[in-house]
Amino acid sequence: MLLAVGLAVLPAAALAYTPGAVTGGATVRGVVKFTGAVPAPVKLDIVKDNEVCGAEPKYDESLQVGAGQGLANVVVFIDKIDKGKPLAPGKAELDNHKCRFVPHLQAFSVGTELAVKNSDGVLHNTHIRLPNSDVFNYALPEKGQVIKKKVSRAGLMKVGCDAGHVWMGAWIAVFDHPYFAVTDKDGKFSLADVPPGQYNLMFWHEKLGKGSQKVTVQPGAAQDLTHVYK
Repeated sequence: MLLAVGLAVLPAAALAYTPGAVTGGATVRGVVKFTGAVPAPVKLDIVKDNEVCGAEPKYDESLQVGAGQGLANVVVFIDKIDKGKPLAPGKAELDNHKCRFVPHLQAFSVGTELAVKNSDGVLHNTHIRLPNSDVFNYALPEKGQVIKKKVSRAGLMKVGCDAGHVWMGAWIAVFDHPYFAVTDKDGKFSLADVPPGQYNLMFWHEKLGKGSQKVTVQPGAAQDLTHVYK
């Protein structure tokens, strides 16, 4: 269900994007907040490789609220933007570390090289998928092993471990334009060099779902906003 909801927000096939010089670009920045009651941390059951995976307690990471009710791990992006600054694909990492995926959520551009790493002394099988296809599905039996893959498709990707570590989960949001961000531990985000115009700013959270907010970008003028989940 979460994957279906996410893909309704992050389509695998988006509008064609035309990169180029931006005149009068501005910054869209702000904070995402959660004003509901924050539940107590939920401890996860470790059912395999307890000597490594159970060495320290693990908790559900799906709802993380920081200072000032700021909500971490929200994907923020401009919907259906078709031109602006060039994409900046680079390098990213997803680590199997102490039987958790680190980071829990990340976002990057199409064309980025993703390095999937096993920092543990147990077998992991990292499985990254879109609804109808696999993006990455490889076993990593050795500690320190790294497998690299260039990610060529956009969309919201669910990450799991097929080696019996059922509590492990993460998300990757991949875009074919550069106007996206992930909120930090205090719910803050920033989108730089946005062309002037009117846009629909979208928000996605794995537990709280999606939201949107209209924003008007004036040439060279920073736009500050707050988005609230209840």
